[in-house]
Amino acid sequence: MSKIELTPLAKRKFGAAQAALKASMRVVALQPRSKVPDTRFCASGADSATEEALIVKQWLSEDPSINLGAVAKASPVLIIDVDGPEGEAALKRFGPLPPTRETITRNGRHLYFHHAGRIRGSKIGLEPKLDIIASGYVLLPESAHPEGGRYRSDEPAAPIAKLPGRVLNAILARSNSPKRKQAKAGEGILRRGSRDNRLTSLAGPFRRQGFDDAVIATALHAVNADHCSPPLPDQDIERIASSVMRYDPADDELFETMANVTPRDVDFLWEPYFVRGAINLLEGDPNVGKTYLLCELAAAISSGRALPGQKKGGAANVLFMSAEDDPETTLVRRLTRMNADLLRITFSKKFFRLEEEALGWIEKHIVAQKAAVLILDPLLAYMQGGIDMNKANETRPFMARLAELAKATNVTVIALRHLTKGEKDKAIFRGLGSVDITAAARSAVLIGQHPENDDLKVMVHIKHNLSERGASQIYALVDGDREKRIIPVVEWQGECELGPEDFLKSVEKVGRPDTEVKAAIEFLETALAKGERRIAEVIADGEKRSHSARTVRRAAKSLGVIKAGQRWKLANIIL
Repeated sequence: MSKIELTPLAKRKFGAAQAALKASMRVVALQPRSKVPDTRFCASGADSATEEALIVKQWLSEDPSINLGAVAKASPVLIIDVDGPEGEAALKRFGPLPPTRETITRNGRHLYFHHAGRIRGSKIGLEPKLDIIASGYVLLPESAHPEGGRYRSDEPAAPIAKLPGRVLNAILARSNSPKRKQAKAGEGILRRGSRDNRLTSLAGPFRRQGFDDAVIATALHAVNADHCSPPLPDQDIERIASSVMRYDPADDELFETMANVTPRDVDFLWEPYFVRGAINLLEGDPNVGKTYLLCELAAAISSGRALPGQKKGGAANVLFMSAEDDPETTLVRRLTRMNADLLRITFSKKFFRLEEEALGWIEKHIVAQKAAVLILDPLLAYMQGGIDMNKANETRPFMARLAELAKATNVTVIALRHLTKGEKDKAIFRGLGSVDITAAARSAVLIGQHPENDDLKVMVHIKHNLSERGASQIYALVDGDREKRIIPVVEWQGECELGPEDFLKSVEKVGRPDTEVKAAIEFLETALAKGERRIAEVIADGEKRSHSARTVRRAAKSLGVIKAGQRWKLANIIL
């Protein structure tokens, strides 16, 4: 193995890291001029910190500009963070302290002390401008401060003194203060499922006031330690602080007059069903071929094949994320059968929920690959961990962030959603989860079995904020052979007059027959008395007499009307 060579600065960083490792602290790689973990080397932030000096040396040889942090969590060391003159004054009130290892920071200093392991907390506020770091991490000497300058130490490997008992007692008293006991009793506690969103909402106002990620992270660490049960990992706090930095601080640019807005036309991937730069839903019951249709869309888009109603297609890239179907055994076989351009379709090699960091990965991938479509199959599997899909206040922030990603990249998000088993009065409300999911989508289609032909499927446009409702499209899965393991393909078979109401679940009613159906039966007996007629014509006549298409079809089934092609006839009429 060849010798690892380091630059002079990297050697000094390595020396500080070695001193931390010898003190039984782990070392985490941080982004250059930042306090945020560098996922190139520490994929899980502080949880990926190393105890091996050689690994740190390899990091520095690959990128000498990275910062390094010493992790206090699970170590016998804590750090007193003294911030400026106010912090120094607060420290003096605890009496003289023994000489110990020290790092000079931008506005103060870090003092290292051994303790008996009774103190826990990413950042415990002992006094104003005086914090205790027992579960987080601090930057090591020679690391670059985000706002300029470097952390310094005259003796990075100086001995670490034992924490005086009076200071230990003060910290424990602060940790067990009535305020903290109240939090432990359940007041102001942020639990699993709400911690990420609540901390992000707290970070937003700090950013709008112009604070940088270091200040925001400090505030979030304090809230996390005092109010999150259990506390989030340190890298999650740093990730949240980093994520809000993409927003500009509040200023005059937050608001604008309508006179300065330039109108633009809505851009469609497949007009009017799927809108670019927005969330679109594809919904349906189990076993109606939803994923087959997603594969058909991916195949058509990647190969440039025109879809029904399109004059011409245009080949584009697709990111296909599926939590339910295996790429090797299912997706690639279907896509190949449907003549997809596989070089234009990417997928995630492992499953991950769309937490803030993961959304950042996807956004970078979409930009790098120039992807036009993002498929999520199914949407609810990718929602952030702990979100209750039935609660609007929990689904709304996630859907808003997904919509923001779609708009920023102009990608067409097509999210698959299963349907509820219960009865709904409108097809648009049949999707699983909160109605806020539907509200966030600009368009939605529903896939259902054709009510009169089990061999056919129908794609119905059930939500259309930015256009008129599109025609319902019939398709079939053809040329397949299960025994020979030949995968069927999607064959489009034209438009039909079925509407959203034709795919509502009905509940069998006990007692007297539905009066609406009875009236529709009487209408059908009259309408078909002279012989067969086109179904569309009969339904149109029924609607003129206030019988909905769904009611007329239910009546036809109850009456035993015979279907011959696209025509109906009464059972006692001979053709």
